[in-house]
Amino acid sequence: MGSRKIQNRPHIEKCVLSFSHDKFPSRAEADEVSINKAKREIAAGKKGISHLILRAENEEIDRLKFLFPICGIPIMCYALANALNSSLKEIAVIGSPEVRTILDAYLENIGNQGKKVVFIDEDNDNPSLVRAMTLGRDALQPNSDELTLFQPGDLPFMYDVEKVVQDNDIANNNLILWLNSRNTMFPEIETNSDSEFVVRNYHYRAIDEEADLLFDIKEPNIYPINFSSVEPDIIDLLHQTRKDGNIFQALLLKTLKHPRRLMRMLPVFAQEAMSFRSSAARHRPDDNYQFGMHKDMFDRGASILLNTQVTSKFHDDPAFVADVDALEDWEDYEEIILYAEANHGEDGLSAVHPYGQALGQFKEKVMPQLKTQIPLYRDFPSYMNSLYQSLQMDRQPFDESGQYITRNSEQEKTKAAFHWYSEKTKSLLQYT
Repeated sequence: MGSRKIQNRPHIEKCVLSFSHDKFPSRAEADEVSINKAKREIAAGKKGISHLILRAENEEIDRLKFLFPICGIPIMCYALANALNSSLKEIAVIGSPEVRTILDAYLENIGNQGKKVVFIDEDNDNPSLVRAMTLGRDALQPNSDELTLFQPGDLPFMYDVEKVVQDNDIANNNLILWLNSRNTMFPEIETNSDSEFVVRNYHYRAIDEEADLLFDIKEPNIYPINFSSVEPDIIDLLHQTRKDGNIFQALLLKTLKHPRRLMRMLPVFAQEAMSFRSSAARHRPDDNYQFGMHKDMFDRGASILLNTQVTSKFHDDPAFVADVDALEDWEDYEEIILYAEANHGEDGLSAVHPYGQALGQFKEKVMPQLKTQIPLYRDFPSYMNSLYQSLQMDRQPFDESGQYITRNSEQEKTKAAFHWYSEKTKSLLQYT
C-alpha cells in the first residue's frame, strides 16, 4: 500500500443497485445445487438451512429472486424505496427487462424522490456481480475521490442507509467492509435464542482487541467502494466463495495474482497463525470456525492485499444480513409483514418499514397491471407450491385459496423481528 494520504469526499452520493444474477445452464443443474446445499447444512446440523433461489437459462418464468413478491410487493421495490428515500443523489439500476418494467412503473406511480435514476440492461452473456459493478460504474462515472455504494437489491428492510453513506470512515478509506456480526446484531442471543430472528451460519471469527471481545462474523452484503482504487474482482471473489464460508480461498486466489503483495502479507498471516487460535480459545474454548483474525490485523492484511486503505466494522442492524437468497428468507419476511398486519390492520407494513405507505400504494395501484405483464405474478401461489415440491421441501407455502400458511413453530422469532423492526421504524420516522 502506498503512503499517499487518502482524502475522499466525506459522503456517498452514488449507488449501484443490482437486480442482476447469474444463471445456470439448466434448471436441473440449478435445482441440484440448491438441494445439495440444503442437504449438507441439514447433515452438518446447521441452524440456518437454505434452499437457494437460483436462475436458469431459457425459462418462461425467470426465477430472479429480486422479482419475488413479499406480501404482494416485489422485493426490488423495497430496495428501491430504501435507496430513493435516502440522501443518495444518483442511482444506477442493473437488471432484466422485467426489472425495467417494474422500475418504470415504480418511478411513474411513486416517484423518484428527486433522484437521478438510470437503468442499465444486465449482460445476458455475463450477468455476474463483477459485471454489474462495472456496468454501474461506467454509468455513474464516479470521480477518483469518491466512494460509490454497491448494493445487491435483495435487502428489503435495509432502510437505514444513512449510516453507510454518511459514515465517518468514508473520507479516509477506499473500501469499507460492513461485516455482519452475530454478537452485535443479537446481543441477547446467549440468554434468549429466539432473539436471533435472522438465522445464518457464521464461518468466521474476529477479535476486537480494544473491546476484548470475540465476534462471530459473516461477509458483507453491501460495499462502499472507490472504483478508482479497488479492483472489483475481490468483491466478486468474496461473493463467489461466501456460501460455504470459503473466504480464505478468495484471499488465496487474489494474492496468487500479486506475488509482491503476498510477500508483504506473509508476516501478517504468520503472526495470526501463531496467535489467533489461542487468543480465541481464551474467549470460547473448542470453537469451530473456518477463518479468524484480530480485527486490526485483518484491516492491515486487507489493505496490503488490495494495495489501498481498507477498514472493517461490526454493525448492529439485522437488516444488513437479512438478504433474500433462499426460500426460507422469503418466508421470514412474509411472516413479519403478516404478523404486522394481524396487529395493525391493512397498514401493518408501515409499522415495520418507514416507506410502507408508498409500497402499499404500489401494490394497490400497480400490481394488478404487472400481473398481466410478468409471468411470475400470474399465479404466484401455484408457482411457489410447485417450486417447493421440486426442491424436495417438506411443506407448501400456500393453501388452495392462495393464502400463505404461517409457520407456527417460528412465532417467537417472528415476534422478535417485528419488535426490532417496529422500534427501528419509529426511531427513523422521528427524525424525518
